[in-house]
Amino acid sequence: MSSRVAGALLGAVLTLGVGAGEVRGQEEEEAPPTTQDGVYTAEQAERGRQIYMRVCSQCHALDWYTGEIVRAWNGAPLYGLFEVISTSMPQDNPGSLRRRQYVDMIAYILELNGMPAGESELSTGTSRLRQILFQWSDRP
Repeated sequence: MSSRVAGALLGAVLTLGVGAGEVRGQEEEEAPPTTQDGVYTAEQAERGRQIYMRVCSQCHALDWYTGEIVRAWNGAPLYGLFEVISTSMPQDNPGSLRRRQYVDMIAYILELNGMPAGESELSTGTSRLRQILFQWSDRP
């Protein structure tokens, strides 16, 4: 990963972390959905895996999508991750995938990091992606 992309990722995490605190400040009885709530389907993650194999694996080893670089998004809205990936990847042609493909890739990243699948696909809608918070878990 280039230092430019790594810097963009870190900057987005730090910037979006402030917004995550604002979302958490909503009424207590209405906790925002998190990545631990089954916000994508297994089928969607499989489509994301296929995108990874076809597009992303040329530059990123699979373990790049797990661990500390992903853990850094803890507490941030999924939209931030979507925005960074969709505007900077693939490195040789940023923004060239369809919106659905970027969201499917995020579903695959969630699966790789042990986030549970659910019954409904992860939405491509900006407002929905802004509502869902990335919640890291150390569970295997």
